[in-house]
Amino acid sequence: MANLGDKQDPLSRWIRNLMERRGYWRAAVAIAAKNARMAWAVLHYGDTFSDRVLVSGLTPS
Repeated sequence: MANLGDKQDPLSRWIRNLMERRGYWRAAVAIAAKNARMAWAVLHYGDTFSDRVLVSGLTPS
């Protein structure tokens, strides 16, 4: 979140929007939870990480 800057990729836009709606600390917890779910899925299903899946799961606000 500290390196977000002016990045315009879908994940950065989602994080920026989340920070505006919920505040810095709630956004930090939401990002940590999202990362934990992704790590669990990779380990559980034996898949490889794909950022396309990450971005496709984001809903526009």
